[in-house]
Amino acid sequence: MIKERDWIVPAILLTVVTGVSALSFIPDASGLIPALNILPAWMAAAAIIGSITAFLSMAARGVSSPIAELRSVDRQRAVYVASIILLAGLNMIAFMWMKPLLNYLVPFSADPLLADVDNAIFLGHDPWKFFTWLNFPWSGLVYHQCWFVMMILMLLVVTVAPPSPQRSAMMLSYFVLWSIVGPVIHTLMPAAGPIFYSRMGYGDRFDALAPGPETQWVADYLWSIYSTQSFGAGAGISAMPSMHVATTVWIMLAVWMFARQFILPALAAGSVIFFLSISLGWHYAVDGIAGAVAAIVCFLVTLAYFRSRYPDAARLPEGIPGTAEPPADKPAVLA
Repeated sequence: MIKERDWIVPAILLTVVTGVSALSFIPDASGLIPALNILPAWMAAAAIIGSITAFLSMAARGVSSPIAELRSVDRQRAVYVASIILLAGLNMIAFMWMKPLLNYLVPFSADPLLADVDNAIFLGHDPWKFFTWLNFPWSGLVYHQCWFVMMILMLLVVTVAPPSPQRSAMMLSYFVLWSIVGPVIHTLMPAAGPIFYSRMGYGDRFDALAPGPETQWVADYLWSIYSTQSFGAGAGISAMPSMHVATTVWIMLAVWMFARQFILPALAAGSVIFFLSISLGWHYAVDGIAGAVAAIVCFLVTLAYFRSRYPDAARLPEGIPGTAEPPADKPAVLA
């Protein structure tokens, strides 16, 4: 029988070690405390997204009173789901604490190399020039908010899926990406990203970037924190790897495993996020490629581990890959 603690305990340890390490080594932790303010918003967003998804699912299946069914959800199950989402939120905060610490400890040096690698991959062209048409008004908000909603939604979907090696691997690989992959690759290849290229003193190669006012405002905020060697909520600059793209690929893997009927729209949305990461100047193309490869490798490694640990449970339940069809009178997100 698959045990939840086999992935939950490592996830808790990764979160605690990341958070404690950041708080232990950062010179001024006071600037990081405001990051805790995202937790209520994180939980509220999960509740809203989960409720809307469950309501739409029940309505599509002909449930006579979706609101009444939402109220009848097993409280123990709801508390479990909320606890997992809370743990994921705390892990995100721990990463947000670690990110500016790495800026303080590891000087940026990889930008020229990554820019040249991009140029070579795209046969002598800088790839952002191919995607400037994506920089429509509010594209920066789409880049962040759509990614956030997709991530929360798939965390909920995977959390409520029946126990399986695939589910355990998806959940643990999510925490490995944020706690290990992101910080380690950044340490090995510290890069600020095209949007900060000239500010880093590397030249005017990316000066023609036009990411839009909302993206520029965020970049100015991040630079003001970095350039004064201070620490603030949501601070930290890191291009390699692209955690947006890494988690987007994690989302697509989760969709393929647990909601395969939605794989085409998921691929379309994921592609837009990858291209926006380039056109807005946050990342080099190779940052996204590295993040995508890291997400796939993390999932495959953790899946191999859980399959070897539970050889008799290697196959998913019948029906939609990774899911059992919920009863008609149960919310899909909490069934």
